[in-house]
Amino acid sequence: MGRISLALALVLLSAVSPRSLAQESTSPSRPSIAEVRFSDGSIVRMTLLQDTLDVKTRYGKLAIPVHEIRRVEFGLHVTPEMSQQITQSIKRLASDVYKERDVASKDLIQVGHFAFPLLQRASRSSDQEVSYRAAGLIKQISERTSPELLKLREEDVIHTTEFTVIGKIMSPSLKAHSPHFGEVSLKLSELRNMYVRQHGGKSELTVDAAKNGSTLDQWCDTGVIVDAGQRMIVTAEGQVDLWPQGPGQYLAQPKGYNTAGKGGQFMAGALIGRVGENGKAFFIGDRFEGPIAEEGRLYVLIVPSPWNNASTGSYRVRIHTDVAAVGSAQK
Repeated sequence: MGRISLALALVLLSAVSPRSLAQESTSPSRPSIAEVRFSDGSIVRMTLLQDTLDVKTRYGKLAIPVHEIRRVEFGLHVTPEMSQQITQSIKRLASDVYKERDVASKDLIQVGHFAFPLLQRASRSSDQEVSYRAAGLIKQISERTSPELLKLREEDVIHTTEFTVIGKIMSPSLKAHSPHFGEVSLKLSELRNMYVRQHGGKSELTVDAAKNGSTLDQWCDTGVIVDAGQRMIVTAEGQVDLWPQGPGQYLAQPKGYNTAGKGGQFMAGALIGRVGENGKAFFIGDRFEGPIAEEGRLYVLIVPSPWNNASTGSYRVRIHTDVAAVGSAQK
């Protein structure tokens, strides 16, 4: 779904209070299972122990039921203590005492990307000394920090079943349970994204051949997470032009054109899928129905043209998953 518009946001916030949002949503009978990715790249499967996420938006506060959430892209979260430390260190960059400036610089380098937004503001300071030192620290932090961390936005992006909410999750942590560590408190400052598994449901998306069908590494993340043994139905419709330089000559549907595509395993233009980033590719065509042997996120791809050119057109893909077996969801 597209991002929530200003008009829609105002209607929602005027008609539904944060409390009623949580109260009117029926809690699921089964726990919310999430796939959480941390800043170090590790991925852990956990059970979420809270019913709602309180999010502060520019239009007010929302209490979003966790079972309505499909994906969260976490922004930059800084603890109050660290925020105070960063602010004080930036102020000390203007000190006349060299030792204070030196300690402040080392402290800011130590906290790294957490200080990046405030350092960027300081680099535009009217105080030339502060501006100069902040710019130098930005350069040093950039050289030793992943670009992904430096690009973190200050807001969180929460994708729900109905729309996308942009705001700031108000709690500093999430309550969860891990089979290996028991009950844990996940610090938002250490999280990058989270996918909440659907206990059966429907999803719909458009797969663009130019973005997800011109090379073999352009897999589209559907956002749907499936469990091993879960039954899934995928249907697709639409048309793709494998040779747009000569429009209408080589048109393919989800089943594919009558020539092998790049890689040779499937027909050109065919819709294929895989479960997990390293899962084995399987044929979807205009309809796939059956149990899934693996678990993880579902990716789809339009098999590229064999003629080393970008295809055009798109397929409309609908995904339906049944409720997974209880034993599978509790692993």
